[in-house]
Amino acid sequence: MSKVFIVEDHPIVRKGYVAFLSREPDLEICGEAASGQDALKKIAQEMPDLVVLDVSLQGDMNGVDLLKQLQADFPKLPVLVVSGHDEAIYGDMMRRNGAWGYVMKGDVGAFLRAIREVLSYVQTNPK
Repeated sequence: MSKVFIVEDHPIVRKGYVAFLSREPDLEICGEAASGQDALKKIAQEMPDLVVLDVSLQGDMNGVDLLKQLQADFPKLPVLVVSGHDEAIYGDMMRRNGAWGYVMKGDVGAFLRAIREVLSYVQTNPK
């Protein structure tokens, strides 16, 4: 069972991710957060296998800043960025800052495939 943590500031989207991923028998949602500081605190407690992160967080820090902080605090923690922003604009920037992948919010199949690919890589290449 792989533990997934969701960071998304829009409650309906966050709850949608939780509902969608909770149907997968090999995935467990270990936590969720709407802000960067809340995410950092909860991720330190839960130590997930994967973080799903939105680029456009509101409040204390945006997704880019949170990704940078996650890389500093947990350098081996895989982060998959999910966004409504065009990959051509944000994808490379997020990968340069440590994201393991970038998926557009509108592609449900790619979202689940990306999660499985990252987790498969982590399982076959342990920390």
